[in-house]
Amino acid sequence: MDNKKHYKLYKSGKLWKTVALTTATVAGIFSATTLTGNADTNMQTAMATNNQSVVANTTAKNEVATNQTNDQAQPTVTTETPVKTGWQQAADKSWTYYNNDGKANTGREYSLMPTIGDTNGKSKSWYLMQDGKALSGVQEWAGSYWDFDSSSYTLSQKKDYFQSQWGLWYFKDDTGRIQSGVQEWAGSYWYFDPMYYTLSQKKDYVQSQWGAYYLVGNDGRIQSGVQEWAGSYWYFDPTTYLLSQKKNYVQSQWGAWYMVGNDGRIQSGLVDWMGSTYYFDPVTYLRTDNKDFYLNGVKYHADKNGIVTNDGLSAKVNKALSAIGTPYVWGGSQPGGFDCSGLVQWAYGLPQRTTYTQQTVGKHVYNNVANAPYGALLFFGSDASPSHVAISLGNGTYVHAPEPGDVVKIASQKYFAPNYYVVVGQY
Repeated sequence: MDNKKHYKLYKSGKLWKTVALTTATVAGIFSATTLTGNADTNMQTAMATNNQSVVANTTAKNEVATNQTNDQAQPTVTTETPVKTGWQQAADKSWTYYNNDGKANTGREYSLMPTIGDTNGKSKSWYLMQDGKALSGVQEWAGSYWDFDSSSYTLSQKKDYFQSQWGLWYFKDDTGRIQSGVQEWAGSYWYFDPMYYTLSQKKDYVQSQWGAYYLVGNDGRIQSGVQEWAGSYWYFDPTTYLLSQKKNYVQSQWGAWYMVGNDGRIQSGLVDWMGSTYYFDPVTYLRTDNKDFYLNGVKYHADKNGIVTNDGLSAKVNKALSAIGTPYVWGGSQPGGFDCSGLVQWAYGLPQRTTYTQQTVGKHVYNNVANAPYGALLFFGSDASPSHVAISLGNGTYVHAPEPGDVVKIASQKYFAPNYYVVVGQY
């Protein structure tokens, strides 16, 4: 008898198993016995035909043993790996957020997330994340640089000058944004480079983010008072820090006094101020007091208040004053009668005879004409066509020969004001 095996699924409990079937061939007669395994009922033996019961029973017993052996040799084992979700802290103390599928977002994002470390999961905070990882320190986002707290990972809300994670120092405002340009901090103003955001370490005259210009020191601090720059000395307003645009006599940050021009530059030489003339030393820029000095061969004297006079100038003005009451004569330049330019030529001894040519004896000054210094020549009209000339007495008054039918006399700028003046010999 030849035995051959075939296979078929059977159910053991809730699982389907494989059972071997034996096909017996006796004396050329073929028959098959089918066994069905059921976990809930007793094994039933199929009835064989043609008197093969013994063979079938023997085969069934053998198959039951085979099934029991197979059940014991093939146990079912299931292993599942838990999925990480929410904030997870790595060995380097960094935090990464995983979604419900166990995956982190990719790319950079600024998002409202559950607060790191909040065990009840009720609070939320904003975080800047790269591939799900919370970032801290100085970071770039939306075209600006920001500082994120290294402990909470949230955006800083404190104005401060701080050190970054790579060692450089930056200034941030109370929104956490890194600042550049002119900024106020610790009682002073400072300049931060617009490209690198670091504090300037170079003396420079720079334009601020709002367009105004400031002088920056070597320590990055915005300067005020008297300062040296580009070969000259300048005065920067202590309140606005801007370069002065007003002629003034000012006290420096170290106590000395200086004369400032309309362009903010510290002045030297002879300077007219408040109706008088002063002399400022070309080396020290300080006013000269109680001293005789020479300029272009002419002797001058500065009194205790710094007011400069010279004997020749006083004599010339006094000569003009001596003509008071002399009648106006057109074209006159002698004590018998004067016109305006004739009086000036006679008193000053000038070669220039006309008003137009007399305006060439010095630099034209257009500012603060009401306070033209003593002895200056006052001109009425324009540079191209001056119509009248007078001699300043230094207090808003002048002596002149006014017009036909009048006489040489003293007049006030309150009633007839000149347009510019010239100090003879000053160019």
